[in-house]
Amino acid sequence: MKIFSSLLLLLLINTTVIAQKPSVTIKANKNILILDDEKEGASARMMKMDVAFIAAGTKEKSVLWTISGTKGKDWEFVSGKETDRSIQVKFNRIGTFDVSATVGYVYKDKKGEEQEDEVSEEKEAFITVSNNLDDLQQLYADQSFVKLVKKAEDTKVKPKYANDPTPNIYLAKGYYGMYLKGLKDPQIAEPYEEAISATAAAIEMDQNGLFNVHVHKAWLDQFQKEVSTNSIFINLEDADGYPAFYTGKDVEKKNQMNDEMTTGLEIYSTISKFPFVARWIEASIKYNARDFKTANAIYTEEIPRLMKLENLDKLTESDKKVLKTGLLLSAQTLTVRDKNNTKACEILTKANDWFGEQKDFAQFFEKIYNNCKE
Repeated sequence: MKIFSSLLLLLLINTTVIAQKPSVTIKANKNILILDDEKEGASARMMKMDVAFIAAGTKEKSVLWTISGTKGKDWEFVSGKETDRSIQVKFNRIGTFDVSATVGYVYKDKKGEEQEDEVSEEKEAFITVSNNLDDLQQLYADQSFVKLVKKAEDTKVKPKYANDPTPNIYLAKGYYGMYLKGLKDPQIAEPYEEAISATAAAIEMDQNGLFNVHVHKAWLDQFQKEVSTNSIFINLEDADGYPAFYTGKDVEKKNQMNDEMTTGLEIYSTISKFPFVARWIEASIKYNARDFKTANAIYTEEIPRLMKLENLDKLTESDKKVLKTGLLLSAQTLTVRDKNNTKACEILTKANDWFGEQKDFAQFFEKIYNNCKE
């Protein structure tokens, strides 16, 4: 019995070792840096990062850090280098930065021979670098939207913020807050339209991903939802749980709905970091209006782009809904255009990885296209 117990214990230990895999975790002393913090000075731009490696019976061999942007221009090492476990980095421009750490390790296989492998952790928008605009953030938190608009207008024209989209982001938040609260000001005629213009300006300036910061991305999603609901989705019909165009005999109504959607899509494209999501609905509208040349040109460009798209991680929830709606409409359009389901099934099968668990997509894919099975 003792021998059996010892063998069982050994088996359990070996099983545990085999089941456990090496892993790496990135640790940082802070994630938000302020370029113009007068109190802390240059240290406000610096952060320390370390690699935590769980060996799980292996032996660490190498470390490699990767930081987005350009070394020596956007950021620089204060201490350490790409191949050190611990590094201190100083950042020189606003924006968000992706960070990854890869640890190479060696282990012995079942034959006792040494093998090499690696494990990584990747963190998107892990670091946020911005200017100190706490006064704007406080006005937004206090819901002092009229004051926020005026303060943000004054801030954005200062040379210091010439390349910083943040004042425009808060300007848009102020205008949108005025619209939602029904606040009036004699100098601001249309807060909703001004919010669209300020958001579009911020997105055009945002070359470094500040809209990836959670608080800004969440707000953008809310605003996009307002725009898409009131100008795009309201003009679509529900056909057994999935979106469809108006099929009635009222030609004037049909044209009006198409015109409103087209305008809505144009607006949405200016307030999204990923305007391609709107082109799928646009293509279907164009085809539905018998503008076959424009529709086919869009599909020729967008189908290959979709096939190369790996994930939707950086899209807002509104972006995803616009894209999904466009794909559902386009599948129907492509089936009519081609008189077969080949292209429709190509885009639906690709999108099933992203939307397959959502009820409307799943029902459409299964009931209308039989999951694209022969």
